[in-house]
Amino acid sequence: MEAFLRILRVLLVRKVGERASNLVRGATGAHNHSMILYLLGREMLRLGTDMTPFLLRELIMGASLRKPGYTQYLQHVSDGRALATHTGNDFMSEVLLKSRRYQLDEVVALLTDVTPQKQIYHTEELESRNPTQDYIPLGVRKSMARRPSLDTLESLIREQDPSVIHNLLNNPRTVEEMVVKMASLRPTNAEVLEEICVHPRWSTRYPVKKSLVFNPYSPPRAVHAILPTLLMGDLIEVTLNPTLHPDIRAGAKRFIMHRLAQMGPSEKKQFNERYGNTLKKIFLQVG
Repeated sequence: MEAFLRILRVLLVRKVGERASNLVRGATGAHNHSMILYLLGREMLRLGTDMTPFLLRELIMGASLRKPGYTQYLQHVSDGRALATHTGNDFMSEVLLKSRRYQLDEVVALLTDVTPQKQIYHTEELESRNPTQDYIPLGVRKSMARRPSLDTLESLIREQDPSVIHNLLNNPRTVEEMVVKMASLRPTNAEVLEEICVHPRWSTRYPVKKSLVFNPYSPPRAVHAILPTLLMGDLIEVTLNPTLHPDIRAGAKRFIMHRLAQMGPSEKKQFNERYGNTLKKIFLQVG
């Protein structure tokens, strides 16, 4: 009986893997953010709360294994509020409960809203902004973010209103260096960083992703969608960085373990020669 159940589980997981592959393949260059989440939500409802956790894990591990299209797709999944509009909050809560029951830690981290390690308050922390912007109406700043002038766009890098940042990210004159500065800004508003995390153009740029991960003001849920896509060296840096949220450091450690499990003997030997002492520090001190 146990052997039969194991075979049945393998077949079900394989079926879910095919569903995940179809979702990613159908989304590649074909749909916008809202449509991708609509199609994902529809597929999740079809699978139900029992199988959806395995679908999400397939998407996460596909990104970790660098399967084509999975990295870009996972950034959409991090927009939990938008996804819940297609599935319902009760459905997502049940999926989270089932993920905990199945001990799918990567899925639990992706679905759980956790307070950022650091938060911005309306005190002296806001003095790091451009003080002249306090006197410019929001509508004017949103309009400024659409202009072609690079000087104007540069002046908005410290902006704290997500709607202004949204326009700035969509401006064709915006360059990667600007977005990296916005993603690295400290202190800053978590909602501003969320705009960057889900943006279809900028969320896939590696320097931007790395800046978001190492910013303690980033929302952990969004960062957990980026961790599977990081290079091994950067995952190691995350685990050893005391300024980052403990959940993020633990998540990076999990993906290090996944990557090690995928290595062949010669690759693992080379890795141990380079990072052996660091790994001991990670597993002994980080826990």
